[in-house]
Amino acid sequence: MVMRLKVTILCLAGLLFFYAPLWAAPTLLIETHDYDFGEIVQGETFDYTFRFQNSGDQVLEISNVRSSCGCTAALLTERKLAPGVVGELKVSFNSRGFRGKVKKMVTFETNDPQHAEVTFALGGLVTAELYITPQRVNWGTAAKGQELVGILEIVNDSKRAVTLEPHVTSTDLKVKLSTETLAAGEKATATVTGRFADGKDRLAGYVLINTDSTSVPQLKVPFSARLKDMSE
Repeated sequence: MVMRLKVTILCLAGLLFFYAPLWAAPTLLIETHDYDFGEIVQGETFDYTFRFQNSGDQVLEISNVRSSCGCTAALLTERKLAPGVVGELKVSFNSRGFRGKVKKMVTFETNDPQHAEVTFALGGLVTAELYITPQRVNWGTAAKGQELVGILEIVNDSKRAVTLEPHVTSTDLKVKLSTETLAAGEKATATVTGRFADGKDRLAGYVLINTDSTSVPQLKVPFSARLKDMSE
């Protein structure tokens, strides 16, 4: 009886030894997936570090790190984490050109069967001290010789006056400001006109408003139009 019990125990131990590698696996334990940075001023860069741990009993491997926007950079401290080791994902969001609520994602893949793909989110509110609307103008189709007109509004929500200096990147565009010095809390308009150059069937260019604001040194609006096909 004793001998039979010993044999049974040895057999069970052998089975456990044989199947243990099949049960072993890395386990990703994440501190938080989502972080709200609150409110920042347009032009500022916000940095945050997401932390996670390999709580499993095999090496955790991380690959294919990618962000949802070129404005968001992501850096891993380690791509391979031994059991018990803590890793970090450092995320940096550049708010230049953004206004209002934003949310940016960073995703990576792991060899944890329960977390093959993991997404982290960084979001909040970006306020602008100086901004322009609309942010893009498409005049659609227009006839040859027709003058196209667009009105831009520039808002100064900062606490100081800002100087404005207009430029265009195309000879097809012209811009005129209602004022070159925009007081704190005030608005200004930029009247933009466009006309197709001879031999061209498309109009494209940018209106640039250079400023002396440290947070928003330049406002940029793309303009476009297409020459109407008279045979249509």
